[in-house]
Amino acid sequence: MVNLFRLLGLPNPNPSNMNKVIRNSIKDKYESKSDNTMLILSDPRISERTERLLEKPNRKVIYLKPDNLNRLQLTGMGHELSKGNLILVDLSGLIHMPSQTAKCNREVNQLAENNGVTAFALNDSDTLIMIPGSKMRIDTKKHRLGLSELKKE
Repeated sequence: MVNLFRLLGLPNPNPSNMNKVIRNSIKDKYESKSDNTMLILSDPRISERTERLLEKPNRKVIYLKPDNLNRLQLTGMGHELSKGNLILVDLSGLIHMPSQTAKCNREVNQLAENNGVTAFALNDSDTLIMIPGSKMRIDTKKHRLGLSELKKE
């Protein structure tokens, strides 16, 4: 039988049942920790639920730099761009060879043009080039890359 006074949070007028009520309240206190009313972040169920609810990342950043023979391996990168992946090409290892740097730069620009996107130089020497994947938005007016702090202008 449910104790109406305890249910409403009122003191029990019958003192003979006080010990029983105290034992029940202690038992209820420990039982409430085992049910879902208390959120324990270290509980594995929380991380499993979070993994189920969060979207899996479906894009990646591909970092390319010339191989030992100073060539860029761009085969298959058109497919990666069509999937929406971002490609970063680092030509800083070729800074001492301007003709090879220019050749690789042309290849990267041709790859971008073939896939209908624009290649962006991220530094003044044009040795770090970014090619955004399809359905990526790049802010070319403010020249901001990635997420930055919100500033009042």
